[in-house]
Amino acid sequence: MAAYKTLVKWGKESIEIEMDPSQGVDGLKQTLQARTGVPKDRMKIMPKSKGLWKGVLKDTQDLTALNLTGISPPIQMLMMGSATLPVEPVKKTVFLEDLPPEEAAKMVEPSGLVNLGNTCYLNSVTQCLRVIPQLRDGLKSYTPSSSNGASQQGQMHALLLKSLLSTMDSLDKSPNAISPNNLVMSTKMSFPQMAQTGPGGAPMQQDAEEFYSSIMGVCAGEMRGDPTLRAAF
Repeated sequence: MAAYKTLVKWGKESIEIEMDPSQGVDGLKQTLQARTGVPKDRMKIMPKSKGLWKGVLKDTQDLTALNLTGISPPIQMLMMGSATLPVEPVKKTVFLEDLPPEEAAKMVEPSGLVNLGNTCYLNSVTQCLRVIPQLRDGLKSYTPSSSNGASQQGQMHALLLKSLLSTMDSLDKSPNAISPNNLVMSTKMSFPQMAQTGPGGAPMQQDAEEFYSSIMGVCAGEMRGDPTLRAAF
């Protein structure tokens, strides 16, 4: 049986519920008890809309016998009674640790990228590019051209763009910091100057602006026919 939108006036509050006549008076009272904390045996429900029962609603009243379709919605009632029970939340409480990782990632601060040794230049630029929807749409639709794919440089650039998109997608799905291993590797392959190491073998610091300009140059060269990308810049 269909449920009917119902507005129950209780003191200064107006409680909106869906009333299913097939559940009877007990079902109606259970719903109101959960929403207000008024015990079923202490509530008095009276009609406000015409066409309902007369006086105080009795437990024996057959709600299915009422011509509810002839009443303009919402059906209005008046309830009296004092709340002495805890009120159930309208929406079920869901804890962060119970959410899937991709849902939890939307509820917390943006996840970060692990520093793999002076890779802060790459991490900061990636986080900035991540929030440009046009760029991400362009990366998703990007397909290496046959001419570019045949050269070693074209293959490295294709790997770089693929790694960039993959890293962004991983950030969206994880509430924790992720390691950009593939992006760092493809960056050093595409831009050898960023693979330089110091006297002790540790990676040298790099300039974020230089990395940004370099990767934008690759995007412009590889996705020159993508109108989505052109609209972003």
